Order: sequence, then structure tokens, then C-alpha cells
Amino acid sequence: MHPLVRDLYKRAITVGRDYPHPEGLEYVRRKWKDALRNPDNCRLLEGSTAEIVSENERSLRKAVGRGRYVIREMEGTIQLKKYRTMRRRYGEGVDLTGEAERLANLVQGLMKK
Repeated sequence: MHPLVRDLYKRAITVGRDYPHPEGLEYVRRKWKDALRNPDNCRLLEGSTAEIVSENERSLRKAVGRGRYVIREMEGTIQLKKYRTMRRRYGEGVDLTGEAERLANLVQGLMKK
């Protein structure tokens, strides 16, 4: 595996720990593995001439750039989820009784586990 691709995957896993999905990190890991293994995401040419190697490197760097963009989008999604959660908990017009019920249900659910 190319070092740039390995670094990209490590970044995705690090960011994916906070990803707002019911499966969380497992969802992110599965999606990224599928994307990295899919040959349609980065077409590489066969051969070992200097021109082909140069084209493959260019193609790989372009694909890694797209991956970094996706990671930035994931970070934005995580930040938005955290902002909305904080806004719901502490913003103006907070429904204190509804929030108390939600927290009580959460605690009861954790006690059952």
C-alpha cells in the first residue's frame, strides 16, 4: 500500500471515531475499506515505463486529494452534529422537561446494559 493511501486511511479512522452514525467507527471503517479497494476510484496503468509511472503517481495523488476532501467533509459533519447537540441542550428556548426526560431515559438505558 502506498504511504499516502495508508496515511489517508489512518486519518479517516481517527476522524471517524466521532462520526454521527448509529454504527459509528465500524461504519466509517467499512466504507473506507470498500472505497480503497474499489479500482474505479483510482485507475492505474500497467507497465513500468517512466511515462506510465509518472501518470500513475499523478492519478494516485489526485485520488488522495479527493480522499482528503472527503475527510474535511466528515469533520464538518461532525462539527455540525456537535453544534446542534450543544444548541439543543443549552440554547435559547430549551425544553427543560423534555431534556430531563431524555437524560433520564438515557441513564436508564445505560443502567440496563
